[in-house]
Amino acid sequence: MPFDISQPFDVIIAGAGLAGGSLALRLARSGARVALLDPARFPREKLCGEFLSPEAWEVLDRLGLTRDVERSGYEPIHRVRLTTPRARVLEAEFTGLDGLPGIGLGRSVLDNLLVQHARAAGVEILEEARVTGPVVHQGCVVGVQARGAGGGGPPFELRATVTVAAEGRHSSLVRQTGTTRTRSRFRPRLFGMKRHLNVPGAAAEPVGTVGLHLVPGGYGGTCRIEGGLTNLCALLPESALRTHRGQLDRLADNLFAANPALTRLWETCQPTGPWKTVAGVRVEASTPHLPGIFYTGDCQGTIDPLGGQGMTMALLGGETLAPFVTAALAVDASLVSLQRDYRAAWHRRFDRRILLCRLFHHILINPRMIDLASAFKTLAPKLLAAGFEQTRDRPAH
Repeated sequence: MPFDISQPFDVIIAGAGLAGGSLALRLARSGARVALLDPARFPREKLCGEFLSPEAWEVLDRLGLTRDVERSGYEPIHRVRLTTPRARVLEAEFTGLDGLPGIGLGRSVLDNLLVQHARAAGVEILEEARVTGPVVHQGCVVGVQARGAGGGGPPFELRATVTVAAEGRHSSLVRQTGTTRTRSRFRPRLFGMKRHLNVPGAAAEPVGTVGLHLVPGGYGGTCRIEGGLTNLCALLPESALRTHRGQLDRLADNLFAANPALTRLWETCQPTGPWKTVAGVRVEASTPHLPGIFYTGDCQGTIDPLGGQGMTMALLGGETLAPFVTAALAVDASLVSLQRDYRAAWHRRFDRRILLCRLFHHILINPRMIDLASAFKTLAPKLLAAGFEQTRDRPAH
């Protein structure tokens, strides 16, 4: 073990993604002794659309990451392009404050930047450590049980005043300490699949553009990222996965063939690695039933990925939780009331965004509606741009 685990930490965070990593960085800079655990070794790939909306620049600046992101080779994104199986195209421009663009950047790069900054701030980082459950004492969460070597090593315990679950959609801590409520089930049931591609110029997404290419029951999202790569992240019916017996390339061949733009990209690309997948994509929110633990990121609540807000919301989620964890470290803090106040603050900040992205999904996933809207060449792009604008951050004051 690279550090002393015999002494309790102030905070243990399970999951070093955007929410967990940014929270660890904030807490360490405020003087807390923080342990950050993750089953992966960084840098690592993660299933994600790899697009940050323009307001992410503000939270990156507050984290002190702006200069690193600017030097990362990220792709500036100024435009969204929707295409349909009938080859109709609908485009809209968008920028943030001062004309700042959206950001096309791989999760392996951004998550690793957060881990590096967290380590420099004094966070004790334990990679290849899989959290298996909570440590509970007298009805209160006081730490985590974990295994090293990615889950195959010997078990060990870490203890802390506050524990945070930031492991993503399928968190073992959330399953054992709280309940999850489904806020929206997609019809049909959807799963996600992601792959990085080298795409030749003629078939590639136009420079500065994120693409949403509709296919029956779902879509394929494309975004240029660093290194000249294109991230292809599709949300597709689970029934198609069963029909193709889990053969992802054959599934992609058949479903992507329904959209001419996606067909050109897929038929001419050169994949750079294997598919990454996740099942059971839905909009959820979770509530802990034991004191001593908070949830953040997808552990606290998920958002429809089509709106392009997932990465930004994860960073903002860590920011929203930080003051409540700091308050929980105070002597005589009421952990139950802080949990309640945090959940209320989270819902105030994100419920509107989640609802709008859910509505966005039901509208944009309908190719016939996009075909019809594309006929209104002046009005439709303005409505599309306004829709994306409404999903952006509106923090409570």
